[in-house]
Amino acid sequence: MRGGITVFLSLILTCICALLGGLFESARAAGCGWYMQMAINSSLDSLMSRYHREVWDQYRLFLLDSDEEAALREGLEPYCEAYLEAAPFYPLSDQELEVKVLARMTDGGGAYFEKEVLDYMKLGIWNMETDPEALQKTAEDLREAEGLYQVADRYQENGKKVLRLEESIEAIGSCLKRQEEYLDKGNRELENGNGSAFLKTAGKLLDELDRIPGLVEAYGKKADELALELAKAEQSKEAIRPDLKEDSRMITEAEAAGYRSYLDKDGERRREVEKTRETAEQNRKVVEEAIREAEEIQEYIEDWEPQDEDDELDEEALWRRVLRITGRFQTDARFREAEIRDKKTMGILETVGRLAQTDLVSLCVPEGTVISQALLPAAELPSRLAGNGDPAGGRENLLVRGLERALLNEYAVSYFASFCKKAEKPFCYEQEYLLQGKDSDRENLEQTLRQLIAVREALNLVTLYGSQTLRSQAEALAFSITGAVGLAPLTTVVSFFIMTVWAFAESVEDVRILLAGGRVPFLKTADEWRVSLSGLAEQGAAVWKTVQREDGAQQEGRGSDYQGWLRMFYLMEDKTTLCYRMMDLIQNTIAIRQPSFRMERCAVSLEASLSGRGTLVPVARTARRAY
Repeated sequence: MRGGITVFLSLILTCICALLGGLFESARAAGCGWYMQMAINSSLDSLMSRYHREVWDQYRLFLLDSDEEAALREGLEPYCEAYLEAAPFYPLSDQELEVKVLARMTDGGGAYFEKEVLDYMKLGIWNMETDPEALQKTAEDLREAEGLYQVADRYQENGKKVLRLEESIEAIGSCLKRQEEYLDKGNRELENGNGSAFLKTAGKLLDELDRIPGLVEAYGKKADELALELAKAEQSKEAIRPDLKEDSRMITEAEAAGYRSYLDKDGERRREVEKTRETAEQNRKVVEEAIREAEEIQEYIEDWEPQDEDDELDEEALWRRVLRITGRFQTDARFREAEIRDKKTMGILETVGRLAQTDLVSLCVPEGTVISQALLPAAELPSRLAGNGDPAGGRENLLVRGLERALLNEYAVSYFASFCKKAEKPFCYEQEYLLQGKDSDRENLEQTLRQLIAVREALNLVTLYGSQTLRSQAEALAFSITGAVGLAPLTTVVSFFIMTVWAFAESVEDVRILLAGGRVPFLKTADEWRVSLSGLAEQGAAVWKTVQREDGAQQEGRGSDYQGWLRMFYLMEDKTTLCYRMMDLIQNTIAIRQPSFRMERCAVSLEASLSGRGTLVPVARTARRAY
């Protein structure tokens, strides 16, 4: 009996010990799991603290430079082992450690890059006071300006075609005038009985008559080209019409009406031109008949022998027979007066207009400036590997997230060099690259200046149309060029051509001020206009050298400086394209000291997993971290 109680108590004690041991081991297993979680979390934090220091120092971005996951695992192992060795109470056997890159800097269409930029900029580095609606309006105004420039530029080209068409008319008129001169000269030679001289003159007259069909055909070809180009201009005008405000719409409508009126009048002229070919064909038959008759008379006179001493040859009567034939020649008095009277002034304006297609860098930069000729290595750039974004993306992102887009643009202005923001970098015009994406410093600068001039030209054209004083000057010059008598719609066309050239000249002056460190308002007033039309018409390109600039006034004046205008252009740029181009520049700068550096190999988000067997049960834990 006593032995039974002992056994019973022993069994109870064994059960209690087993229960306590199970509870203890269960607690250790749970503690092992939590300790492993802490170890993998802390180890991953330690690994990500090895971010690229130079990228942070220069661009305030966190990224982990590693191209292989095996290298990341090797970097993580010492941290994990240190934690496990410090806790022998939580033994772990058959350990397996894995590291996986969840995202690299170039992934996600630039989303990870944008997130890091915004995280930094939102810390208060830049005091944002910009209204999203104001940003949207600025972007819309710039897009409208670019659209208006495209239409105005096409009409300016059509203006040049109109001038070429007028030259064709003048060529026909000159030919008709020479025909009349040769006819008068030939008739005088007939009256003087000089048959040989008449035959030479008649040959020249035939040559001029033979030129008429070719001149008429050349005119018709140019007229058809003009009509086709005007149709295209109308289509482009209608395409951007919904985006145009009232002032810009008024400009395009007024110009379109002027050209339509010119074409209508020119249609009447074209019928007159066709008549010159018919008249020339009839006159040619007359001249050929006169030549045959003159040759017969010339031969008769040379072979004539008197029958007796009293016989006399009446040569005057013989040559009157030829004069009666030439009397049937239909003198064509059309197109004698040139519609463009002041060709010198028009030539100067055309020369200035052609400068838009030349080297704008040499035209705009301050004298003595050394232009960078640096090239950006195109191989393995993030933008080349990932491609560009959707051109419509810039508009959508701006409307949806205006403030965040403004922060991204401000980061571009703050951390990258430009023509007016010098920096010791291998690629000098970085901000211009963000807009243009060319491999050459010079090409990026030139394309940026071209874009800036295009926008300024459209805005200046709005100022011209809105100022009665300035517009009257252009109309007066057009009237003096075409004269008081002539094709009335031509004056309207020439007037608009003058205004586009004048707006271009003012735009060049605006850009010269910006590159010199000055400011230019978005939309000028007439009082702020700098280039005089009289000086432009007399001096041409030399007019920019005579413009008086007050350095203090242009520095303190209203408007935006060069950096401000670039900041506005970023609003029209696709966000994805902008992000990838910034990554291009960062990689290019860091690669100077670290040639192997590539943005596509830089991780921004990692996942680490640690697994093994505890005392009794297997344990596995996972951790994720992102910058």
